[in-house]
Amino acid sequence: MKNLILFLAAFFSSVLSILSEEVNKRPNFLIIMVDDISPSEFGCYGNTKYPTPNIDQLAKNGVFFNMAWATPMCSPTRALLVTGRYPSKTGVWHNDLRIPSEALGNTLKNHSRWSWAEGHYTFARLLRENGYRTAIVGKQMALGYHLADSLYVGFDEYFLHINENRKLPKDVAFDGKFEGKWKFPGSLPVPSRFWHPAITNNGKLLDTDDFDFAPDLYTDYLVDFIQRHKDVPFLAYFPMNLVHDIAGGGLPTIPRKGEIGLNKGGNLKDLNIYVDKLVGRVVEALQSNGLRDNTILIFASDNGTSGASKMHATEEGPKVPFIVNCPGRIKPIGGTDALMEFADIFPTIMDYSNTILPEGYKIDGVSMRPLLEGKVPYYRDSIISYIATARMARSDDWLLEAVDPIYGEKDGRLYKCNGSTSKKDYTLVTDFSDSEVKEAKAFLLKALDRNPWPDIGVSLIKEEVLRYDSMPYKHYLKKFEKLGPQKIK
Repeated sequence: MKNLILFLAAFFSSVLSILSEEVNKRPNFLIIMVDDISPSEFGCYGNTKYPTPNIDQLAKNGVFFNMAWATPMCSPTRALLVTGRYPSKTGVWHNDLRIPSEALGNTLKNHSRWSWAEGHYTFARLLRENGYRTAIVGKQMALGYHLADSLYVGFDEYFLHINENRKLPKDVAFDGKFEGKWKFPGSLPVPSRFWHPAITNNGKLLDTDDFDFAPDLYTDYLVDFIQRHKDVPFLAYFPMNLVHDIAGGGLPTIPRKGEIGLNKGGNLKDLNIYVDKLVGRVVEALQSNGLRDNTILIFASDNGTSGASKMHATEEGPKVPFIVNCPGRIKPIGGTDALMEFADIFPTIMDYSNTILPEGYKIDGVSMRPLLEGKVPYYRDSIISYIATARMARSDDWLLEAVDPIYGEKDGRLYKCNGSTSKKDYTLVTDFSDSEVKEAKAFLLKALDRNPWPDIGVSLIKEEVLRYDSMPYKHYLKKFEKLGPQKIK
């Protein structure tokens, strides 16, 4: 009997060891998302004005998409990224256009217009429940009433910018800098996101000084997180504040030989070179901790460059750099013209981590895994995006943009892409009598049905659109300034 017990103990110990080993073989995930920058600012996408060697190396030895779509604005992109769900489910159509959960249906529970994480599973929550250690570093999510480490949001650790004056801890004095104000009526100065920043370290206000540059502090924390959790699977999400402008306008200067910088007077070139430097530091941390071959690293932006592409329902708005790299798992394909959209990040993470969605829970993306492993040349036939009341769709050779039933053109603008991924090569369609044109437009309109614009006749939706119309940051051109309220009323 004693021998049998010893045998069973050894057997189960062996099984548990094997299972533990299999769990630890699951890949890590590191998502680096730059704020407000278009693909054209990186060498791998053709930029020759300044070097971005670390990012270019990731692209060369991984997969970089020539046609990847986020959305044209930060909050819709971030909600899409972490839930894999369109705003027809989450309600996040624009920073200032958020449909209440009562007017939706696909939510776990009712949530406020700000706390969408409460109504949907985030990738952090599902991975944490599946044995991953999770962290968010950098820019705030729209957390509503929940901290980043809450059940609904799902991060074990957070090291985040405090993005509003009213969110500063009441029992601790912040002696750092403040930026200017947003355009919103009654808005207060924003606590600094760059030099002498306001940062919460797992709920405690970090003590910073004039020499502290927030992107460096975020990267330090991320490197430390990687070192501390190198023996367990982890998800680290790093939404950078770079290269976003400061409230009230302007860009910060970067650190130079330890000198104190300024929250003004900077330029996009220097900031993007610094982004590349920080990416290099993180890649080196993975390498030095023996994690490089088993960490799926995603590098992207949330929308096109501010002042040029951001916030508009044209292809340049949602078109972003998108690179996936993992030497042990991702085939080094280099550039691809395969279509990709941000809804696909969530299911790809679920796929690689062997995380099963709760029964009956639906997401909107498609896993990129077959393409990333070189098994197929493309994995979807269309991509879509949106901002406020406008939507866009694209196939391999056709683009439909600015489909907007409230402001502008309800039928949008159709382009033939002529085998190119550059807008300068497209042809605007003016003759819709050709059967090929009719078929292309019908196909793209059907693609938009994946994310239908809600019924403006519903009072809650009408109220939210009217609220949006009173806000200062619009997605539409000035010539449509008065069109929306007239149509809504």
